[in-house]
Amino acid sequence: MSNFTNSPLVEYTRISPNKNNGRWDWENNKPIDKITKITIHHMAGVATLEEFGNIVANPARQMSSNYAIDKDARVGLFCEEKDRSWCSSSAENDLVSITIEVSNSSVGGNWPISDKVLAKLIDLCVDICKRNGIPKLTFTGDTNGSLTYHYMLAQTCCPGPYIRSKTQYICDQVNKRLTGTSNTTPSGTKVSYVKQFNAGTVIYKTPGGYAVNTIKTYGAYTIVEESVANGIKYGKLKSGAGWVKLGTATVSNDIKAGDVVKVLDPVIYGTNKRFTLLTDKYYVLQISGNRAVISSNNKDVTAAIDKKYLQKI
Repeated sequence: MSNFTNSPLVEYTRISPNKNNGRWDWENNKPIDKITKITIHHMAGVATLEEFGNIVANPARQMSSNYAIDKDARVGLFCEEKDRSWCSSSAENDLVSITIEVSNSSVGGNWPISDKVLAKLIDLCVDICKRNGIPKLTFTGDTNGSLTYHYMLAQTCCPGPYIRSKTQYICDQVNKRLTGTSNTTPSGTKVSYVKQFNAGTVIYKTPGGYAVNTIKTYGAYTIVEESVANGIKYGKLKSGAGWVKLGTATVSNDIKAGDVVKVLDPVIYGTNKRFTLLTDKYYVLQISGNRAVISSNNKDVTAAIDKKYLQKI
């Protein structure tokens, strides 16, 4: 049963007069005490929360939504979850639904939204599901699923083709986090990751999640952590598992005797053989061209290795 709390993700609040106080099933003469759906809309424009708030504050507009996500991925509250918004042209839907209006990143075409807004939409859907006991976000193409769209309830294209194309992705990402199978970790959490090398290909395994350092966008990807190995830059995705290759990067190979290093790939110099890594750090005893002699105890020789497989620490 819902306790009708509001999302902690909210950064701006302006309650609209265009709503029903409470959620009352007039047909059956009883209160609605459980949220079972999320309904996503697009704004059909590029807007801030303040601009959207001005729209839903006007009684003549006769519309509102529970939440909105603006062009900068800020979340606003315009109708508390305990109240029914006027959003989807269907009292039956809105009585049991939390409605979300999402700002587009440009007007017209396929009505796109930014990656940052999409990520925040997923965050908000996860939060709504958790607080209201919705076990899974399901899309059935009609009003039977726990994810509904405006076009199912009225003659409209809302939400536009872009959001519709992301439907499966949205459901998958939300459900991974609801079931605890996602790598998502609260911001600021520090976790380790394991690197493996397989036939020259870097494979990153990320047990337990990821460490949030910086957030950057590369095309369709939002990156929360970067790493460099063998001159290749990799980025860890904010949503979803694993790493993606971002391109080449500059790796300093000015390794010299006395440096403390980690071994990226334990290939013995001039051979295809590998030695067993004994520790996370090694000491460089000697350098000759690209050949580095390393030691696990700063005294005895462990192996000779190409400098390209070393990284200073």
